[in-house]
Amino acid sequence: MLRTALFKFVLPALAISLIISSCDILDSNDDDSSIQAPDTYEFTRNGESTVAYPGQNDRLDMVEEMKAYIATSHDGETISKQVLNDMFENTNGDGGGHFTFESQKQLKNKTFGPDLDDNLFENIFADAEAASENGSAGIRANNGRAGLLEREGSGNDILVDAKGREFTQLVEKGLMGAVFYHQIFNVYLTDQKIGPDVENSETEEGANYTTKEHHFDEAFGYFNAPADFESDWSDSRTDELRFWSKYSNGSDEFLGFNDAIMEAFIKGRTAIVNDNQNELNEQVDVLYEELELLSAATAVHYINSTLSHLNNGDTGEAFHALSEAWAFVNALKYNPNRKITHEQIDQILNTDFGENGNFWKAEPKDLNNAKDTLVDTYPALEDVEGEL
Repeated sequence: MLRTALFKFVLPALAISLIISSCDILDSNDDDSSIQAPDTYEFTRNGESTVAYPGQNDRLDMVEEMKAYIATSHDGETISKQVLNDMFENTNGDGGGHFTFESQKQLKNKTFGPDLDDNLFENIFADAEAASENGSAGIRANNGRAGLLEREGSGNDILVDAKGREFTQLVEKGLMGAVFYHQIFNVYLTDQKIGPDVENSETEEGANYTTKEHHFDEAFGYFNAPADFESDWSDSRTDELRFWSKYSNGSDEFLGFNDAIMEAFIKGRTAIVNDNQNELNEQVDVLYEELELLSAATAVHYINSTLSHLNNGDTGEAFHALSEAWAFVNALKYNPNRKITHEQIDQILNTDFGENGNFWKAEPKDLNNAKDTLVDTYPALEDVEGEL
């Protein structure tokens, strides 16, 4: 069944080429007017696409450019918390002059409310500035000291906080959870946005979609896969994937995420065209389950990577991987119907990943405990945990 919005804080190839009129949608309970789910996420009305999510594309672009800005610190540059805040708020429609494009959208006003109340990202930005000042002064990161840390595999530096957490991952993956997942889970797939009372018989003024269609498309926009995304995705097209669709593809060989998630999005969108609320509810349930499992599987992958690097004595590589694992475990909290408890998430982030979340104190036995918690909570991972 559909979820209501939840903002409780718990932690410190057949494309449709159909001509569909508003009347077709209004009468779509008639079997003669129902459509079959297409093979790709493409829907048209009167020969024109009804799918649009430009705001989601803009926000993904913003996160990419914020990450690139933070990465300049890896070469010893000092970065500014004010610049990062301007990008987060999209000051003056161009990130205070730091975006390469203009947009009226922003990330901050779409961020999980409790994270905003705690100034989560503003605090990360301030810590990143201070750490970069250490880096530019040649002060190397150590236990309790932020700064630059070498990744042994490449010889390149990363900027980490006093606990060893990499700032590019805290921001990029953090916003993947606090904005992208939060918006999917707590906003666009809820009754308020796609429930039975949402307008679905007339198109919006000046647009070719109904309000209900558009809201569902915006959820899809945060997953942001190509319309023909599927399992066995071609290596030559991986540059078309980013953020959640990229990580879906990364674990697809073992868990079939690409097909499972895309089929649910396509069937859900088809159900909206057919005005079939029961089918829509079923597909929303699939999306909540598969997207949560995707985050858990990716966390297990990075815990495995961390263990391997620690075994080789590669601290920088281990902390890079553990920063990713930290963010993907943290992202689980945004699903209001998650299988994992907030106590388990807290145990993983603040104990298993090192005492008080300090990576410098992370031990293999505790990392394995974190992995066991995830696998026990998500049994689908049991047969593939060593391969992820």
